[in-house]
Amino acid sequence: MSNPILTHAKVSHEGSTPSSWMLVLHGVFGMGVNFRSFAKALAARAPEWGFVLCDLRGHGTSLGFAPPHTLDAAAADVAALVASLDVPVRGIAGHSFGGKVALTFLARREARMARAFVLDSVPGARPNAMASEDAGHVLELLESVPPVLESRDQFVDICSRAGLSKPTTEWLAMNVRRVDGAYGLRLELPAIRAMLDDYFQKDLWDVVADPSVTERLDLVVGGASKHYRPADLERARALSDKYPHVHLSILEKAGHWVHVDDPQGLLDVMASALRY
Repeated sequence: MSNPILTHAKVSHEGSTPSSWMLVLHGVFGMGVNFRSFAKALAARAPEWGFVLCDLRGHGTSLGFAPPHTLDAAAADVAALVASLDVPVRGIAGHSFGGKVALTFLARREARMARAFVLDSVPGARPNAMASEDAGHVLELLESVPPVLESRDQFVDICSRAGLSKPTTEWLAMNVRRVDGAYGLRLELPAIRAMLDDYFQKDLWDVVADPSVTERLDLVVGGASKHYRPADLERARALSDKYPHVHLSILEKAGHWVHVDDPQGLLDVMASALRY
């Protein structure tokens, strides 16, 4: 039995008829709606493009997808979505976890994209990062949350007492939904753990270097982000120097959440690349 199609929403500039569409893939624990405001602003800058905001498997309302839960499976979901759409998909953008899903989708070579953006997502393997990075710590916290909550406030209190910042807590609380009179997380945590394990193990630098997968690939790095190590940044610079299709941009003011920390800077980078 085949998986359902990923939940998604289309965003375009009012009154425009885009000739090209771009998939937008969120990071772990997120959902497509996280990029709605940014996508609207980008569509205003590049009205010839429309944007398809996706909920990846195990997130938002894209639930009940069959295992295995891997980057390959997530990329196959994206490919199935593309095949189901009635618009010409010519680009893909992914933040963090979604960036590696985007690279894995490109590696399938089912359709050559005109544009690809990998937003503060290190293409290489980082096998020990689950224990050291925020995603692993947040996952452990979410796994400790009771399956049934009395209220959204209870979830916020749990996150606050665990030391999470207010912005992170409010963002995670978007996943708390009321069902049958009770509250719970709209995240499939076992699937997410499996995908995160695969995310940290997989090395996709060879996809970045391959000009056959996209006409242009932009690596966008948050200058204040802790995800890119010096060696990773050096490799990204070397690839951008060697391969004409690879472009590296560093948003000095941004941390990992490039679209939140420096939306104007990211808009400038992406709008310029879309009209390149």
